[in-house]
Amino acid sequence: MASATENIACGGFVFLNNFDSANLARVEPVRLPETFEKDVYENEGKSTNSSSSKDALDYEFNLWTKHDCHDTQFQNNNRTWFYFGVKSSRPSVSVRFNIVNLNKQVKMFSQGMCPVFKIVPGHLHWERIREKPTYTLDQRGNDFTLSFLYYTPENSKAVTYFAFTYPFSYTDLQNYLRRIDARMGKRSVMSTDDVYYHRECAIRSLEDRRLDLLTISSYHNISTEREDRLSNMFPEKSEERPYKFRDKKVIFISARVHPGETPSSFVLNGFLNFLLNREDQIATNLRRLYVFKLIPMLNPDGVAKGHYRMDTKGINLNRVYLNPSEVDHPTIYAARNLIKYYHNSYQLPSELTDDLSNINLEIMDSNVSILNSSASIANAVRDTTTRLLQQVTFMSLDEKNRCATGKKHLLPLEHLDSAAIDESEELSRESQNDNVTEVRTSDKLTCTAVDEGEIPKCSDNSGLYLYIDLHGHASKKGVFMYGNHFTDPEDTIACMLLPKLMSLNNPHFHFTSCNFAERNMYIIDKRDGMSREGSGRVAVYKTTGLIRSYTLECNYNSGRLVNVIPARIRDGVNKTMNNVFVPPKYTPAVFEAVGAALGPSILDLTGNNPNSRLPNSQYRSLRGVKSHLKLTYVSNLSAPPSKAVRKRRARRRGISG
Repeated sequence: MASATENIACGGFVFLNNFDSANLARVEPVRLPETFEKDVYENEGKSTNSSSSKDALDYEFNLWTKHDCHDTQFQNNNRTWFYFGVKSSRPSVSVRFNIVNLNKQVKMFSQGMCPVFKIVPGHLHWERIREKPTYTLDQRGNDFTLSFLYYTPENSKAVTYFAFTYPFSYTDLQNYLRRIDARMGKRSVMSTDDVYYHRECAIRSLEDRRLDLLTISSYHNISTEREDRLSNMFPEKSEERPYKFRDKKVIFISARVHPGETPSSFVLNGFLNFLLNREDQIATNLRRLYVFKLIPMLNPDGVAKGHYRMDTKGINLNRVYLNPSEVDHPTIYAARNLIKYYHNSYQLPSELTDDLSNINLEIMDSNVSILNSSASIANAVRDTTTRLLQQVTFMSLDEKNRCATGKKHLLPLEHLDSAAIDESEELSRESQNDNVTEVRTSDKLTCTAVDEGEIPKCSDNSGLYLYIDLHGHASKKGVFMYGNHFTDPEDTIACMLLPKLMSLNNPHFHFTSCNFAERNMYIIDKRDGMSREGSGRVAVYKTTGLIRSYTLECNYNSGRLVNVIPARIRDGVNKTMNNVFVPPKYTPAVFEAVGAALGPSILDLTGNNPNSRLPNSQYRSLRGVKSHLKLTYVSNLSAPPSKAVRKRRARRRGISG
């Protein structure tokens, strides 16, 4: 049998398997036409269609998808994802594929889930297969077989690709980011509202793939100091670190810690595209207020290998955030270090920075971290690495006065150097002794270890504002969020607010499916025996005390309901979104719209949305939403426990019934 990484020839068909995210392990023919002759099939120019009717089945194959970590010591039982191509010299023949060794997914496929396909050349866009698949479960309930029909295209040179759901591979990501790089590189920076965009490699994965980190903001409050090169991170020495920003909190969003959960990539892409929009005032306000740190693919090895849930060592990376290993879990190690770094306002203990940490704008003095003289700043600004900064027309440094008067005081370009000096004046005065340790510990929050069980209270001193890890979901319908549990009602309301606002900005977001229970923070995963305490959402809260720490989940297939979305204030009360009452099949466009809805929802949190839907909603204002959540919270506390809860309590007390 051919290697699992090679294409597989079987019964006159070629099954393509040598591309990113493909994971076909084995193919066996079940049924071939009676006229099958080996030498005929070897001649691609001949065609022997044994049936003129598509009602008759011409071919049938059993297919085995690879387990996660297939044929290694780390092989495990995750085998839901599949992705392969098929080429046949027989045009217009009917074929049945039976994928015989999948994990049990009865619930999802009983609700109408369908695999996706595309044809190259010809039908280049992914869509769900047109005929409903069937499925069977073996007597032991272990192996799930999914069967679906396929008709070969007229073009015998065409390749038809099939996947469990809409794929987005590591190669797709790299191509996508290169297109964004090219687009952003062509733009001239004309004002402080323009997009600040930076891409870098945070660390290399176990198999030497990039962990991309994107930084997006505007040029408001940009400093002349670059972020530190954290220890054992940022291996590409030719890639500079992004600039730091003053008085702008960080919003950290990541995706694809579980490789098969491709909806998360489309959600992140939707948010990224929205954030890079120079014309949208909501996107402009977001960039003006926050610095966005995006990690599009936390598990690039698992994605490239065609895994469903694990990395290449069989580890569920969304369970190791509390204590990731630089050696065994490099991408999570990097993500956690970055989260702590931004939480502590660009500060980390000295042992977590390397010898390059004090390089700022190519000034090579190892003892100086803050630019403290007019000459050094002027020289730095003129350096070629600051060419973007040189194109910026800086607004007045007196932000408060400008906002109060409503007037923009533009600073001429020729005074850029003096502006940079003024902006750094306060920091420069604090660095007279050139002792970076003293400066950092005197005016910034330093990172300290958190004892087990001790959760720091997140305050205004934190450099983080929001953390979201994006996922896909196989069983629970709709789009929803998991938040953490709090004993303080005010913290509970604060945590519930963003998900509630999402339900007002996206028709497919299910607020009633969101979960803020304590049990959901510590539940043990039956598949790997690991606790959700090590997930990104819970670990970030335990490490930083951040209330707004979430997992966003998207069902692969569809939802239970569709929200009626109120009009934006600038659209008028009469303009509402098209009311679709039957939940559609989810597509990449649906997932991307979820990502785009994060933008206005984040601004609604603080009343900074210039075109909000809140005034036209039933709640009328942010205060109205908060009041509704408080009433709901109080009523839930006073309501009698559900039957399921009563049963659990009874079992704990040893009472039956």
